[in-house]
Amino acid sequence: MSLVFRFRVTFEDVDNVVRVIDVSASNTFKDFHHKIQEAIGFDNIQEASFFKANDIWRKDGDEFCTEGKEDAREAGACELGKFIDDPHQKFLYIYDPKNGDWHLRAELIKLFRAEAGNTYPHVFKIDGVAPKQFIDPKLIISDPSAKLFKEADSLIGGLTDDIIKDEIIEDEDDLDDDFDEDEDEDEIEDEKDEFNLFGDEVDESEIDESQINDGIPTE
Repeated sequence: MSLVFRFRVTFEDVDNVVRVIDVSASNTFKDFHHKIQEAIGFDNIQEASFFKANDIWRKDGDEFCTEGKEDAREAGACELGKFIDDPHQKFLYIYDPKNGDWHLRAELIKLFRAEAGNTYPHVFKIDGVAPKQFIDPKLIISDPSAKLFKEADSLIGGLTDDIIKDEIIEDEDDLDDDFDEDEDEDEIEDEKDEFNLFGDEVDESEIDESQINDGIPTE
């Protein structure tokens, strides 16, 4: 009986979406690719590659590509069982690198004998709704609290802009008021200069001193 590898497949940038897929040791990487596409509902027509990964999910080995590609192994010609040497083997799965650039992680979680009558690979478990294929995965916020905080930041930003605009308007009004006050003061001074109790400016040389009455007027 052939060995079966149970992989836990998750998205790198999307939380709470899990697919558990059983793959026979004799299945190829291309077989695994097709089953992942079926499990997440993508179009299955773009280029895909598997890479061995280390414990921190960095590429650590050969590339197994579904298309003819220089410096990569042919995914359809490589059986998984020949490239698994760790009880917690990890693979990076990259789909449509030129456009969507979806990154998924496949981690070996169980090893067992194939059960009679079962066909492999097959999807053992589905948990969570996969994202739409043509949405940038890096723009998806799957954590509700993170989404709430983002909306709050946007709201606060809008309120702050309104406050700043109001302050600018108030400052401009204050400047206008100060300018108006300066104008009023200038006008008052001008009016004082123009105002003469005796009418037009008087030439003292024309004053007839005999007409000036000193003291109390007499009857």
